[in-house]
Amino acid sequence: MVRSVFMVVLLLSVLGAMFCLSGCFDDTAGRDDLSEAREYMRHRDFMEAEKSFERYLRRNPDGKDRWEVWNNLVDLALNVRHNRVAAIELLEAMLIEYEGVYPEFRLVQERLASEYEQSRRFDRAMALWAQIEAAPGTPALQKASIYRSMARIYLRRLEFEHVKTSLNQCLALDLPRSIKSDCQYDLADAYMIMEDTDAGIATLRDLLLQDGVDDDLQVLAIFMLADALELKGEKQDALALFESIRFTYPNNSVIEARIEYLKAPPKIQY
Repeated sequence: MVRSVFMVVLLLSVLGAMFCLSGCFDDTAGRDDLSEAREYMRHRDFMEAEKSFERYLRRNPDGKDRWEVWNNLVDLALNVRHNRVAAIELLEAMLIEYEGVYPEFRLVQERLASEYEQSRRFDRAMALWAQIEAAPGTPALQKASIYRSMARIYLRRLEFEHVKTSLNQCLALDLPRSIKSDCQYDLADAYMIMEDTDAGIATLRDLLLQDGVDDDLQVLAIFMLADALELKGEKQDALALFESIRFTYPNNSVIEARIEYLKAPPKIQY
């Protein structure tokens, strides 16, 4: 049976105060718990490591290593127990503990928003992304990541105007071309999903004219453009583009199939 880590977390402050008053535990005990946990981690005894990490939190309400311990517990919940619900509960508790403490608070917000998105709890994810975006001093690079994350959620919700707004906000940031290219590619992809092929083609063509576009992204953009042109019936232009990435596209068999189809499309049987 999966143990409820969150129940332990909710009692940490109360238990910590009780232990301090009783004098049953001291700093040495806390250090021993952490040393044991690290040793268990080295030996991949994750269940015992988790127990030791939890004991450290209970015994050390003001411990200097709490950040390390919390993050190890989150990693164990996600990567060992594959329990995203438990990881989210831990991160929520961390959000309370580190409120007003930077950069830790911001890092917890980011990670929690990502986990909410993965869990399809989009309202909570969006609320956290919005808080980070609006906070004073949020760097442009981080805002770009936030706008892309928000656009993904809007796209899932079929809120297409919000998708375009978020990605255009990204493009308006003062960022290196390589970062802006990611936003522009996302925007082209969104247009294609919206079935606005002309806007998608225009966005891709503009992207491919820019300097500083990552080579891998350029190949993906060429493939998307070729696909869009084929969809519009511009088969020769599409063929030329597919052939231009014949040896650079990650999936060679897909490219070969598209080229073969355009060179010799199957005859329609009447």
